Amino acid sequence: MDNGAWKADGSGRPGLGMFLLRAWMWMVPIVMLAGSAVFSVVAALEGDWALMGVMLVIGVFGLILGLVHAWLLYRFRASPH
Repeated sequence: MDNGAWKADGSGRPGLGMFLLRAWMWMVPIVMLAGSAVFSVVAALEGDWALMGVMLVIGVFGLILGLVHAWLLYRFRASPH
């Protein structure tokens, strides 16, 4: 099954576009999780518990997004046939 992940020239290697898509799908949840962790610590040190709660929710959303992206990348992984 060709899902568009392979180059049109039949070389069997994914193109730059597919590499960038995969990098985007991995980096967005990781950056969300790291950013929310940093700002949660800052909020806790300053005693801003509402902001810490919001950052924890964003962190959980980042984890869920990472799991969905991992499943999508596994489900639609590139294969020549």
